[in-house]
Amino acid sequence: MIVTRLWVTIMAGCALTASLALGQGGFNGPGIYEIRNLKSGQALDLDTADRVTLVQFAPRGTPTQQWAISPAAPGYFFIRNAVTGRALEFVQDRNSAPVVAQTTEGNPNQSWQIQAGKDGNAMLISRFGKALDVPDGSSRDGLRLQIYDRNGDSNQRFMLRKVGDIRVRERDRDGDRRDDPDRTGRFFDEQDRMWKVAGDGVCFYRDRDFRGDAVCIRAGEDMPDTGREGGDVFRSVKFFGRVRQVQIFERAAFRGGDYRIRDDMADLSQFRHIGSFRLN
Repeated sequence: MIVTRLWVTIMAGCALTASLALGQGGFNGPGIYEIRNLKSGQALDLDTADRVTLVQFAPRGTPTQQWAISPAAPGYFFIRNAVTGRALEFVQDRNSAPVVAQTTEGNPNQSWQIQAGKDGNAMLISRFGKALDVPDGSSRDGLRLQIYDRNGDSNQRFMLRKVGDIRVRERDRDGDRRDDPDRTGRFFDEQDRMWKVAGDGVCFYRDRDFRGDAVCIRAGEDMPDTGREGGDVFRSVKFFGRVRQVQIFERAAFRGGDYRIRDDMADLSQFRHIGSFRLN
């Protein structure tokens, strides 16, 4: 496939932007990261009640605790949740203002700098200079994160661990677009306007009729924690390839009541919570 000259130029600019923050707290250029606060040891996550508010939670390796960091304006980055695709932004430029994940494109409040903190850790700085902050450095699960005046303390310093790469779209000479699967095998089919999984696998969707955000896995893999136990529910499920059965559990770690689904279901409203699932 021949990539256009414009795309090459864009990628060169992205590489220059990324180089400005390399080495801070484990940041190694655009990619998918787990982000933990140095003081609390907790990972950035989304509130299960609304899937919008930024909170901290014990590291579990769940998809909602993975963040795609990609270049924005020179010297700045977008930080998008790997499940919802929504970018972190601060609600207001004031101390204690909450941080949320929204879909608004081009909002300058979604631009963050990754700056050096003490001991080689990273600080995530808003465009107005305030730092992402864990209130009082508390380690409480579900605590909402905020922005606050920079002080460099450990509750404003973060460690980044890369867990995957961002696959970019390429355009060939005819202008056709190719969407590469992410690390879970998930990709968005522009023609059908829905998430799918490459090869054999299954996708659970937030909305009925296989719409909305999706969590997908491939054959031979399990999902021990969907991050939705006790929170919002999946609304539909679709099979791909040769997979014909998935076992769902009410709670994480394959606990609680279970049920086997053997075909696509456009409406999962009969199941209140799906905390984990496995293909078998």
